[in-house]
Amino acid sequence: ATSYIPQKQGFKTQLITDITTEKPSPGGGIFYDDTYLKKFTYSGAKQGGVGSLAYTEIVKNPYMMGGFIFGNYVPVLNAEFSVTFPESVKVSYKTFGNMAGIQFTQNKLNGNTTYNWKVQNIKEYSLESNAPSLRHYVPQVFLFIENYVSNNQTVEVLGDVSKLFNYYKSLVTDLNKKPDAELVALTDSITKGKPEIEKVKAVYYWVQDHIKYVAFEEGLGGFVPRQAADVCRKRYGDCKDMASLLSSMLNIAKIPAKLVWIGTRDIPYRYVENPSMAVDNHMIAAVKINNTWQFLDATDDRIDFGLPTSHIQGKEGMIMTDTDKYEIVKVPVVDAEINSRKDSILLSWKGRTLFGKGICSFEGLAKAYSKSVTQYMSEPKRTEYFENILKRGSNKCTVEKNIITGYNERDIPLKFNYVLNVPDYVQAVGNEIFINPHLTHTWEEKQIEEGRKTDIKYEYKWNEESVAVLPIPDGYELTNLPKNINFTNPEFGFKFEYEQKNNQIIIRTKLILNTLLVKKADFSDWNKMILALNDARSEVISLKKK
Repeated sequence: ATSYIPQKQGFKTQLITDITTEKPSPGGGIFYDDTYLKKFTYSGAKQGGVGSLAYTEIVKNPYMMGGFIFGNYVPVLNAEFSVTFPESVKVSYKTFGNMAGIQFTQNKLNGNTTYNWKVQNIKEYSLESNAPSLRHYVPQVFLFIENYVSNNQTVEVLGDVSKLFNYYKSLVTDLNKKPDAELVALTDSITKGKPEIEKVKAVYYWVQDHIKYVAFEEGLGGFVPRQAADVCRKRYGDCKDMASLLSSMLNIAKIPAKLVWIGTRDIPYRYVENPSMAVDNHMIAAVKINNTWQFLDATDDRIDFGLPTSHIQGKEGMIMTDTDKYEIVKVPVVDAEINSRKDSILLSWKGRTLFGKGICSFEGLAKAYSKSVTQYMSEPKRTEYFENILKRGSNKCTVEKNIITGYNERDIPLKFNYVLNVPDYVQAVGNEIFINPHLTHTWEEKQIEEGRKTDIKYEYKWNEESVAVLPIPDGYELTNLPKNINFTNPEFGFKFEYEQKNNQIIIRTKLILNTLLVKKADFSDWNKMILALNDARSEVISLKKK
């Protein structure tokens, strides 16, 4: 490690001697793993300076070859990556991203082959909010060993999906071979007499409720699931352990359940593109019901049965269908209509104060998200959080009453029955009353800044619908009702509809996000939508005394 410190003329070269090895601070739910950090302190670093680091990595497990990413959030003057291997080992590689400008050479010397990639002057990548991970758009190389010769025998390693599966299945060969008596008794106690789908729910929800997610990864422990009975007794485990327990209990209940290897959405590769361990970082279970795979990820104890967790939507899963068979199945992306916020409110006014009595519900992944952000809040903080969601119109709004149902229940919406008032909201000029019926302002400040370089990632598709009813009081007549308006894009949009019916004004609104990724090509259209949306929300209803 070397630091080049700028001087009036040229640079001062300083070798780095402050190098430490330490355990990283625990975080993100990690209880223990065997990772260590090597820290290099670049003393004298200042603006215009350059840091240099070269290192050699020795890989002992033939299945765990790494790779290299060319680029970071800082400019890179020079980047070089090479791998050297003997002729008894066959190493292949895959590249991703735009590799233009990266020089590749292959050399042979003294029975060894060296692959080398080299590039200069990589501009920094933008560190922007809600962006996909770097792996989605930077140039990168992944290595994998196809085979090697040992004792005159060729040992196959990786190179295609079937080889990857063969390795994965070797890690679970001894998993849950014999049913555990206590686990059998437990499973029977929560599933006896129930139909198939209710058995699946009972086991799934029991694991969610009783097994604490704790990552515990040391050596191959990061890849090998622990025995279901041990996980059950200890009452904690990581994703693989929960998958082990889920599949074991369901199989005890005579419901065929399978282990699934899968990568989260931060990983962009498909199995056929990168048939290596770099494609996976997660494990779940799956059952087939009515000829459709249902994916069970117990690491999220807020998710309802039938929904995938948001971080695996659209990802390929490798399902171990039998001891020597597998299927590659894509996890569905939950439809926007399922992930909904629905609001119906009856409005009235007295003087300048607007009153509202309504019902607001969250369903699908929108419900799961609402529960996830409040799960560890105190009761007063949780109440305050939900009241802030219900407040609308202006910062003077107060929620007078709020009854919450469904928070601790599954398979039903999270629902709020509320009463609110908004002082100084109704405007009066002479004998005419003006009311803006658009009390919520979702996306109001979601204009995408000019110059953004990366796509915008969302956790799930969603839609927001509302119906507001404003009775026309005796002695008043409607003088202005805004025109219907909509903005349509295949990925996003909104619709506002107004109607006078039976002496009532009915306002229906809908916003929809129909993608997990708003791409740069759609930024202009997105900003047009936000402008149109904000303009539409400025429209008012007017009534006057007869």
